[in-house]
Amino acid sequence: MTDPVRRPDPPERMCPSTPAANATVFLGMITPAGRVAYVTPQLPAEVALATQAGSDTPVESRYRLAGPCVTARCGFWTGEHCGLGERLVASYQETAGAPETTLPRCAIRRTCRWYAEQGAAACAACSHVVTDAH
Repeated sequence: MTDPVRRPDPPERMCPSTPAANATVFLGMITPAGRVAYVTPQLPAEVALATQAGSDTPVESRYRLAGPCVTARCGFWTGEHCGLGERLVASYQETAGAPETTLPRCAIRRTCRWYAEQGAAACAACSHVVTDAH
């Protein structure tokens, strides 16, 4: 008798634009041009959160943070996928055209919810996202 094949559990999906309260990964810095400069290799969110002390501006306006996707506990969850990732890709394609062919060096791509659902097109749109912390 053979043992059934045990497939590894899929990786926990990460939200590439999570509020600081749910953040586990410091994904990148927001440049003056409003784009994300990704940090690789992956760093813990505490690196960015530690710089917040004494600042009046939300950490999310200076840094992009990632954390576990909370699915149904998120207002963007459609019941089947992330509606924000879907909308970002559609909006980016309308305004910028074809996505860039070279993907940015992203620390969470392997587990990213947007990349898993929208593919490489999500990466081009992602670098233009600044989390609204208000």
